[in-house]
Amino acid sequence: MQPPPIVTGIVRAADLVLAALEAFLVFVLAAMIVLVFGNVVLRYGFDSGITVTDEVSRMMFVWIAFAGAIAVSRRHQQLGVDFVVAALPVLPRRIVHLLGNLAILFCCWVLVSGAWGQMQLNWINTAPVSGLPTALTYAAPWLGGIGIGCVAFANALGAAFGYTAGAMASGEEDHGA
Repeated sequence: MQPPPIVTGIVRAADLVLAALEAFLVFVLAAMIVLVFGNVVLRYGFDSGITVTDEVSRMMFVWIAFAGAIAVSRRHQQLGVDFVVAALPVLPRRIVHLLGNLAILFCCWVLVSGAWGQMQLNWINTAPVSGLPTALTYAAPWLGGIGIGCVAFANALGAAFGYTAGAMASGEEDHGA
């Protein structure tokens, strides 16, 4: 069954968002490498250092983890054991994918609501060295939960309406480059 043009347009828009997210991941990882490597060189070579490197790189690592989780979810590269689901006929497989994505949506709702509460509580708290609000760290799981929830919602729609076996990615599952 071929999806309607609006669905293919949404999938193309999601692919563009994924490309922007991956560019963000590359930028943050490169900045983290430069900061940490530069700090190591300064510490051991010149007996000095950049004091904010540890705090900022820790925040960057949290952002990489949650933004990367969105990208992995969109590409369907998360760790999973699906030999039982793959052996099911088409209709039960679609039902299992629908129920699984609804469970993911519930988990994302819990993550987003908890991270939102932590963000609200921590806007006034600042990191001791950098002075950045610690709420920036909690913004990563908040955004990650929203992103993964959007992917799970699209996958649930795909499973419910039979566009795919439960994945609204453009094309086949990407097994890596």
